[in-house]
Amino acid sequence: MSSALILLAWRNVWRNRRRTLITLLSIAAGLAALLFGQSLVYTIQYQLVEKATGVHTGHIQILEAKTADFKFPDRYIPDPGGIEKILDATPEVAVYERRVVVTGMISSKKEAAGVLLCGVDPERDPRVLQMSRYLKRGRLLGPDGEGVYLGDKLAAKLGVNLGDEVVLMGSARDGSMGAELQRVTGIFSSGSQTFDASIIYVSIKTASRLMALGDEVNDFVIRVRDPMRLDEARDELARRLRGRPVRVVTWEQVDFELVGIRDYQNALLDIVLCVIFLIVSLGILNTLLMSLFERVREFGVLMAIGAGPRFIRRMILLESGILGALGGALGLAAGCAIILYYRKAGFVLPVGESIGFFMPFDSVLFLRFDWGRHVTAGAAVLLTSVLSGLPPAFRASRMKPAESLRHI
Repeated sequence: MSSALILLAWRNVWRNRRRTLITLLSIAAGLAALLFGQSLVYTIQYQLVEKATGVHTGHIQILEAKTADFKFPDRYIPDPGGIEKILDATPEVAVYERRVVVTGMISSKKEAAGVLLCGVDPERDPRVLQMSRYLKRGRLLGPDGEGVYLGDKLAAKLGVNLGDEVVLMGSARDGSMGAELQRVTGIFSSGSQTFDASIIYVSIKTASRLMALGDEVNDFVIRVRDPMRLDEARDELARRLRGRPVRVVTWEQVDFELVGIRDYQNALLDIVLCVIFLIVSLGILNTLLMSLFERVREFGVLMAIGAGPRFIRRMILLESGILGALGGALGLAAGCAIILYYRKAGFVLPVGESIGFFMPFDSVLFLRFDWGRHVTAGAAVLLTSVLSGLPPAFRASRMKPAESLRHI
């Protein structure tokens, strides 16, 4: 492509500065808004996954083979010690813990409430999950295995404070009603109604004694070294555990509702992307068609002095490419500037408290770049711009020089 053709196309683009600037601004505004939306959705999805895997599900769980409800496992794994030896020998596993998750009841002198009781390893749990970060008063579960770690909303409902006695009750595995007298050692505040009002943490020793489980557990929670290779880690664990009455599942299988939300958000982004492309294509098409109408005589002169249809098509396609490149560059710059601003200042999400009802969620988001989607959006804008120039290019190349020269 000759420099003369590029220079000619550049001058043609700026022939009507006002129209060109309006077109460029519409492209830039649309792309900048799209980049901001992509970053916002990506940040929300990232935090949802981080919180879900960080506070309860982990990256991978090992459950009894016939467990039907992954969220509330009701079957128990025999020989957990043998599984721990396999986990210790698996390089993909960063850290893990045994866990007992059951439904039960907690009562004080004033009130009682149904809860999800999580029996955790006091030493390993702070490295596997993140509930220790939400400690508000008191201390975490100690190595002695005694005490209860509960949410501030549940503590308020029961009318208890640090050091107060509570009674834990649950249906033991042998059919009897188990009961444990414990003291409140720590109170957490995660900002989630579900966690702060209905989940309590005790040591796995206390939970096993309450449910008469002996050495059995119903859950192993695992964090892997590389979350991006989650499926590979799951498959490797499944291979090593083959022959044992267990199943290996990822957080996506446990929190399938979260996966559905993510897929729904991605589908909405794709729809917005299509709308942006439609706006871009119509804007460029309108600009080029108006320019085409104004330059009929010019095209006639070019053809009369030897310019062929191919030259005309290349010139108009180059003009549309220039519009797309300039608009895309402005949009990328503006979009990145907006994202950088909210990456430092934080973006207050209006519905943050609603999301936080189900799990801990920070309502102030520090935006993250989703470079894969951003680059795709920029490239798609450029491609859409060039394709939008095809109809005017072919229309201009089919003009007859004699007829064009008579055009007023």
